[in-house]
Amino acid sequence: MASYTQISLAEAEEILKLYGRSKVKKCTPLSLGISNSNYRVDLENETVLLKISNDKNQQQLADEQAILVYLKECGYPYSLKPFPLTSGEFIYNYGPYFGVLYPFVQGIPPGPSDYTCQEVGRAIAELHVLKHDQEKMNSLRPHESVGFGPKEILDYIKSPSCPPDFKAGFLSLFPDHLEGFMNAGFETGIIHGDLYYDNTLFDNNKISTVLDFEQAGIGEYILDLGISISGTCLEKGMVITPLVNSYLMGYESVRALSIVEKKFLDQSIILGLLSISLWRIKRFKERNLNPLMENSYRDLLVRALNYFEMRKQEI
Repeated sequence: MASYTQISLAEAEEILKLYGRSKVKKCTPLSLGISNSNYRVDLENETVLLKISNDKNQQQLADEQAILVYLKECGYPYSLKPFPLTSGEFIYNYGPYFGVLYPFVQGIPPGPSDYTCQEVGRAIAELHVLKHDQEKMNSLRPHESVGFGPKEILDYIKSPSCPPDFKAGFLSLFPDHLEGFMNAGFETGIIHGDLYYDNTLFDNNKISTVLDFEQAGIGEYILDLGISISGTCLEKGMVITPLVNSYLMGYESVRALSIVEKKFLDQSIILGLLSISLWRIKRFKERNLNPLMENSYRDLLVRALNYFEMRKQEI
């Protein structure tokens, strides 16, 4: 979460009126994250989280809310459900702004640790074991419409806009062009797509909230697991095996990995790093959303190469 778009107290008041709310006392920008503008808005009788979209279009934002509403129907305990406007819709439009309103949840962003990894692993496993209504599931978006799986990465390295270092890194990590991974037939369902530890809040040392479902959709659980591990099990900027083991302890306390998932776990972690690396290329290098982060994709590329070398030595 971040505050790229600056709004006044009066503008916040007008937006909240669309929800049948009034008497805004305070509007405070939140400076966490790298994509959207988020504000804590204190009203007379409640506190809410106001999001202004700086990245997703209105359809993508609406698709995200459909997933969040569905997750609440399924009983997933860690996601937020958006407030409806007086019209019953979930996306507000006010002047040049559009976005969503959520409950404001108190909590502490955790740091990387064995315990944090266990808790995040357990929370994502609870997402992966939800029982689904297949008809409703069919109406939810695929992950690849907002994120990058193996096929999207393969297609990108063939494009002229692909940075040479990203292509070279991919080819050194996956000389088989992910053929084995793509033909493995992994289990699918709703995935978060970006569950790093800093997309969670903790309360009384337990995970209380999972945030930022912007890249959620129907996808392979193993990809979700790889992305989450790659941004959670970190020490000094490197994915390390002891923290991965702690993460898996939490995950498998809820959902056991299949034999094929265990076989491709290391590849999924590397793929997770490349997936978010490509996400950064698309936003910060190609779309110039934040020029200071234009080359931040390289951090994740280097992390992937380091993890590959570390696992070669350990195995």
